[in-house]
Amino acid sequence: MIRRLARSFSLLANAGLAALVVGAAFPGTHRVVMPDAYGLTEIADRVWTDAPSRADEFLRLVRTARDTVGDFFGDPPPNPTLILCATAACARNFGIGGNGLSFVDMAVFIGPGGLTIGTLTHEMTHSRLHRRLGLRHVINQPFPTWFDEGLATHVAGHPRQPALVNAEARQMVRGVTRFWQWDNVYRDIGVARAYSAAAAEVEAIENKVGRNGLLELVARTEAGGDFNVILNNLLAR
Repeated sequence: MIRRLARSFSLLANAGLAALVVGAAFPGTHRVVMPDAYGLTEIADRVWTDAPSRADEFLRLVRTARDTVGDFFGDPPPNPTLILCATAACARNFGIGGNGLSFVDMAVFIGPGGLTIGTLTHEMTHSRLHRRLGLRHVINQPFPTWFDEGLATHVAGHPRQPALVNAEARQMVRGVTRFWQWDNVYRDIGVARAYSAAAAEVEAIENKVGRNGLLELVARTEAGGDFNVILNNLLAR
């Protein structure tokens, strides 16, 4: 027994050491495991930044974003680990290629261009939508990407340019069911048009079934139901 425990401890220790070596050598979101090792300061529980002097500003953004998401869903707001990068160097260290990204319900990463209420609320909405899904969401998406991105844009109001939305854009967006397809669509029709069209689709659902119906769609899908079946049933009421 003692030898087995020793071997297990050795395995875990070696795995931890390997993770540290990989983390030190290769930038990426995996560095969220030890933000302080890469120059970040914790300014509140699970809120890390490379600009602690802006703590008051950033924490106001966080509170507002959490409150907005909590009010929309009518339940406790999400509480992922937040990486708030004020510099390009920090964004590179944590693999933030755009303004922001979320990793299931575990972490939200914000780059210098995304330190706004809009972007933070958008990413926190993703975190809330995924909070009962865990890592299985990465492999088997219960929510199609058009809904995922559309809901986040709808809740945050960002990025929105309704004047750019037309029937063609909405049709293209509705074809995006997996996250790896999203980049292709917004490259084809533009970022603002893609997100605005996705939000228009979600708003159309809410206009038809109401906020309660929209939240029912979320809750029943979270519980393991088929998104499209549930949506069609709600629209047919």
